[in-house]
Amino acid sequence: MGRIMGTALLILVAASAALWAYTLWFKARTEAAYPPLGQFVEVEGARLHYVDVGEGVPVVLVHGASGNMRDFANSILDEIASGHRVIAFDRPGHGWSERPDLEDAHDPAVQARLINAALKKLGVGRHVLLGHSWGGAVAMAYALQFPDDLLGVIPLSGATYPWPGGVAWYHGLVQTPVVGDFFLRTLMVPAGLQLSGPGVVGNFAPNTPPEGFADAIGLNLLFRPQNFRNNSLDVSNLKDVLIEQSQRYSEISVPTIIIHGGGDRSVGFTIHSEPLHAAISGSELIRLRGTGHMPHYARPDIVVDAIARLARGEIPHAGLRIVQQGQELAASR
Repeated sequence: MGRIMGTALLILVAASAALWAYTLWFKARTEAAYPPLGQFVEVEGARLHYVDVGEGVPVVLVHGASGNMRDFANSILDEIASGHRVIAFDRPGHGWSERPDLEDAHDPAVQARLINAALKKLGVGRHVLLGHSWGGAVAMAYALQFPDDLLGVIPLSGATYPWPGGVAWYHGLVQTPVVGDFFLRTLMVPAGLQLSGPGVVGNFAPNTPPEGFADAIGLNLLFRPQNFRNNSLDVSNLKDVLIEQSQRYSEISVPTIIIHGGGDRSVGFTIHSEPLHAAISGSELIRLRGTGHMPHYARPDIVVDAIARLARGEIPHAGLRIVQQGQELAASR
């Protein structure tokens, strides 16, 4: 029995070592395949990665959870840059941005502060800010902290309110001492690669993901151990943060256009965008029927139009506006 146990232990150690080595190889290969797209600016001891393209009224783009700025580079960035200066960030600890050594770096308000400091260093004046999904929480925190810097704000499929239930089981595992670190450095990569395909499909549903989407946005960057840990901390702590943040949304006076897919299965329309619209006086809520969590792919025309209107200083069309698939904006309701 002792010999069997010893053999089993040796096999386990060898398998763990092989998986650890595989993770190191995967990280190196992934970083070589998806190098930084832009430049870096240092704020509070951390370098934030950004791209800065185009000319005109500035537009700032903030991505969601499990992603990076390539999500915009693969969708609406070029179209917006044809008429505006566009600055897209990797959020702190994601993509190629470093995570500052701050206990509350997972807080959308802290990430909004870091992005604002970066924009000031870059000499960016008043701007339109769009935040997608988790980035929607950053956009709302930004509007609360820095309203004078904004021409308008667009939460796009934004996670802005606490929701029923919790988060995926593996986020808790990742944060477990010792076990979490072992998981990240051995099993995270093979598990992530297995789950990424269904995850992409579910995120786009009921729409169909573009061919090669995961490769185009460098999704594998997510599965690097530290990046995934940062993402897990962001996701796991968001609900508690939003319990307090959401109580202040009625203070927001910045012109606000809320865009959300009615078929979103990741961030529910009725949980997040309906109450946000009710809280912000004069806000415009655009509900995209037949659209999931990725309106900047399914209906880029609607998203780009909202950006352009705010950049021109137009007042949002207060009220709910419903857009059917393949149609322009419907009348206010």
